[in-house]
Parts: sequence; structure tokens; C-alpha cells
Amino acid sequence: MKKSSNALRRLKKDKRGSPLIEEGILIGLALFAFVLLVAIVSDILGFTQNIFQEVSEKLQGLNQ
Repeated sequence: MKKSSNALRRLKKDKRGSPLIEEGILIGLALFAFVLLVAIVSDILGFTQNIFQEVSEKLQGLNQ
């Protein structure tokens, strides 16, 4: 772990390595945002599916 942090510090100081670190951070942030968005959409779809199931069960109960 210490070796990797030292390597990152050297790359950060080096003008050639700095854009690589910046791009890596941006890609990581984009992936995090994408996963968060997918999780939110999945929760919303699950919530709406549960609501439709409950409504259909109650309507079937009224018909019987």
C-alpha cells in the first residue's frame, strides 16, 4: 500500500503522470455515479412493482 501511494505521489509531481491520475479519478467518479444511478432506478422499479402487485391483489380481493 505504501509503495502504491509513493508511486502516486511521484506521478502527481511529474507533469506527464498528472493527467493520468486526473483521468483515473474522473473515470472512478463516473463509474460511482453510474452505479448510484442504476441503484436508484432499480429501487424505483422495485417500488412500483410492489405497488402494482398490492393494488392487483386488493382488486382481486374485492372481486371475490
